[in-house]
Amino acid sequence: MFLLSIIILGGLALYIFIAQYVYRALKEELPQKKKYIAKIVLAVFILFPVYDIVITNILGVYYCLLASPHPKTKIEKKVEYPISIYWEDNVYPGFSKEDRELMIINYLDGVHLKIMALNGPENKKVYVYHTTQEDIKKIRKKIRGIENVITYNKAFAAEIMKTEKIYTKKTMPKTNYTVTFNEVKLPSFARKFLYSDETKVIENSTNKVIAYNRRIMHFFYNILPDFVGGRYYDPDAICGGSYFWFTHRVFNYKPIEVSNNHHIGLNNYLYKNI
Repeated sequence: MFLLSIIILGGLALYIFIAQYVYRALKEELPQKKKYIAKIVLAVFILFPVYDIVITNILGVYYCLLASPHPKTKIEKKVEYPISIYWEDNVYPGFSKEDRELMIINYLDGVHLKIMALNGPENKKVYVYHTTQEDIKKIRKKIRGIENVITYNKAFAAEIMKTEKIYTKKTMPKTNYTVTFNEVKLPSFARKFLYSDETKVIENSTNKVIAYNRRIMHFFYNILPDFVGGRYYDPDAICGGSYFWFTHRVFNYKPIEVSNNHHIGLNNYLYKNI
């Protein structure tokens, strides 16, 4: 990483040297009335490698500080015992089998959350899982002895997935809460620099949005791309938080935490599909 920084700084120094040389040469050759052309050329030289940084930050200020909603993250009500939740992800869209395993591990503990409904890939099906505290105890006893954490978690999820029932959105059982995850379609120009999505938590008994999180992410800059991971967007959002971070703040309990809601990270998904 240190060597990479040296290379980048060296390249910038060389670029600045060339820009200054071109500017001085033009200034000497152009007549007095047209010396402004040299300044324009110098400005273009300076702005070209960092134009995306300038535009990104201008757009970031607008969408984070000026565009609604205000604030970008708001939690009016935390819920420790949601009991039943329907999760609707329209960004990926839907939860694959591996994703559903992660969601079970992350949230379904049989005490705070007993029923979990998840929209499947391409939104064609809704998968419903249920468990109780007694069921969890039996599962823990059954898989006791598995020392590897990842293997243990997968074994736990596999037992819960045996309760799977498949519905459509119209026929699925009613739940206490709905969590939606949708892309916010920015104007075409802004989409060349930014990505936005929004998570909402809806209390179904009142149809009220009790929490929302609007997130703005930006491309890695041209002069400083993601050399290591080859990712599409900088994972550190300009404003707003991650889906996982936000939902764990709203549903204020902590079963086993894995750190993601999808088997494929959002950055990788966006890189392949946008």
